[in-house]
Amino acid sequence: MANPQIENGYTAVANEILDNLYKFSLNGTELKVISCIFRYTFGFHRKSHKLSASFIARWGNCDLRAVKRALKKLQQDRIIICINSEQRGVTAELMFNKNYEQWCTGGQNVTGGQNVTGVVVKMSPEPVVKMTHKKIKKENKNINKKYYDDFFEKVWRTYPRKLGKSAVTQKAKKELYEAGEEVVLGAVNSYIAEIQENGTAERYIMYGSTFFNSRWRDYVKEPEPRVEVTAEELEEKPIDLWSEG
Repeated sequence: MANPQIENGYTAVANEILDNLYKFSLNGTELKVISCIFRYTFGFHRKSHKLSASFIARWGNCDLRAVKRALKKLQQDRIIICINSEQRGVTAELMFNKNYEQWCTGGQNVTGGQNVTGVVVKMSPEPVVKMTHKKIKKENKNINKKYYDDFFEKVWRTYPRKLGKSAVTQKAKKELYEAGEEVVLGAVNSYIAEIQENGTAERYIMYGSTFFNSRWRDYVKEPEPRVEVTAEELEEKPIDLWSEG
């Protein structure tokens, strides 16, 4: 008997999102795509995650071609956003756009044509905003820039010598974001440990701009090599009770 418990994991979605999402005409595949994104972003307390169309199709038991069509339409409607759309040959990193006022869904409005008293009000449909590929790409670029900047602000606060902030390039911020919080903060902590161990005077500590533009890579810890143990090595060697000494 199935007995799911929130202690074993849950996906927190704001009621306001659901209230507005289900006022739009979305087909079953589109809803499954959104649900999958919810599951692997909000369900893991993160804003975005790399999800391939084939993975979503397997997860939702959907036709792959239908999933690809749904992904394309949901991006055009600004309901979901691919934040690494500029990169070729990589798995799409998807996020759900919580700002439902930006959604473009064929002129439907969030009120659904009905006021709070239950009296149906005829409302003229809003004009459909057609998003060209060029405009979508530009808006995605702006959203990406915001994520890079927000991430940089977070790691900048952890650095000991906060000088040269404006000199950190957008390219460097993008590389920091792609490296991830664990890697970048690990590099900062490694450098701080080196400073403390060597007793480095403040004037000799690298400017933040120097560190984050390039030098942080020097302090990234290499992953520890995995030690392969054979089945024979796991077996306990027999003790020779008759040996001397």
